[in-house]
Amino acid sequence: MTTSIRNRIKELRQVKASDLIPNPRNWRMHPNGQVNALSGILAEIGYADALIAYETPDGLMLIDGHLRAEATPDMEVPVLITDLNEDEANKLLMTLDPLASMAETNIELFDELRQITTIDNAELREMLDAIAGGNLKTLQALEEPTENPYTKEIRIPIYQPTGAQPRITELRDRQTADALIDEIRKADLPDDIEKFLLDAAERHVAFNYERIANYYAHAPTEIQELMERSALVVIDYDQAIANGFINLIEDIDNAFYKDYPHA
Repeated sequence: MTTSIRNRIKELRQVKASDLIPNPRNWRMHPNGQVNALSGILAEIGYADALIAYETPDGLMLIDGHLRAEATPDMEVPVLITDLNEDEANKLLMTLDPLASMAETNIELFDELRQITTIDNAELREMLDAIAGGNLKTLQALEEPTENPYTKEIRIPIYQPTGAQPRITELRDRQTADALIDEIRKADLPDDIEKFLLDAAERHVAFNYERIANYYAHAPTEIQELMERSALVVIDYDQAIANGFINLIEDIDNAFYKDYPHA
């Protein structure tokens, strides 16, 4: 006997994205790489999928499609309107992405698909490279925490160079730093305070170490050596110790556990 499965979609409606209510229980965070990749696919293809929402007394509440709505606030976007209640919407909110992430990857077929597909956007290409290399983040946030999640072990992230050399402008994101610098310069501060705050603002420059690894692999020897001395890449662990980078990490680590011995 076949179980009857209900169709919960009432209609497909075009709605201005900014009129949709972001779900306050949305648990998915969107890193810059995902934001950039989504912008790339929207620019190259446009909308070919619908957002999902349900009706509330305050309006249409999003279940799926928050990032797309944020990326195109002034557009009328396709929205699947469901007849779900709040509890059912919460179940769908919890399970949509995890269910999709459980699918396994056939790398050979994926590579064949990449070979016959033209991708212009750099961030989108990087995402596809990550998929092919098995480096795309999965459901780590949903894994059960270990009994003692803290460790004194020093782990150095390893990035495998893949693909062509990226542009130098793709190696870091200055958006937050530049916005802060602009505010500091407009604040009419004493020169010494302004200089101090401008120096501190540079800490907000975000470096993309996977792209840096790709750039390093194609760079001349002189530039590679300077990147190593700047700790943008660590090729030789002993060299990193000689340059003082590992000592610094260990000093910070030791100081932390001196103050918090039971951590």
